[in-house]
Amino acid sequence: MDTEFVWWTYWLLALVVLLELGKKAFFSYFGAEKIVPKAEEMTPFSVVERTEDRLVIGATLPLANEGEQCGVIMDAILRVQLPFEQYDGACVRGKVELAGAPREDDYFEAALIQKRERIDLVLKLSIEGRKGNTLEEAIAGLPDFRMDLIYQETGRIPVHYSKVILKITAAEIAALAGVTLTQEGGRKNG
Repeated sequence: MDTEFVWWTYWLLALVVLLELGKKAFFSYFGAEKIVPKAEEMTPFSVVERTEDRLVIGATLPLANEGEQCGVIMDAILRVQLPFEQYDGACVRGKVELAGAPREDDYFEAALIQKRERIDLVLKLSIEGRKGNTLEEAIAGLPDFRMDLIYQETGRIPVHYSKVILKITAAEIAALAGVTLTQEGGRKNG
């Protein structure tokens, strides 16, 4: 019985190795998707909407499929890295939309990217005053901050998340809003 167990164990291990090598050979022959964000081609932020209480700015970021198979972007989130501990005078929220398909809600509609093609994602930042600040006061005190574009992709490769780190300066936002930055804590923003 002992010899039979060892024999089955070897067969099982050989099957696992064969399956893994087969998967690698399949992907190397047929290829897989390769979604690449083109951060260097991102457009500068511009004003999308401005009201007395809110400023919305947006930019376009291309995503290219440099792989050999179709890929799918299933979800996309723009996470603003401006915690209230850093600055609580403004409420800044991020949103991602597919170019040409604006949405009223915060839902990202999945998008196919065929091999060797591109899509454009529209990144939007909404800025409002907090704690009794007007929009101008909120923007005047803003620091520079980071944003994480987090997107879920799939295709032949199992579903996984990828992230692009972006940065926007307070000076860029202030220039778009026509506001002068203030000094806070003895240190100039930007």
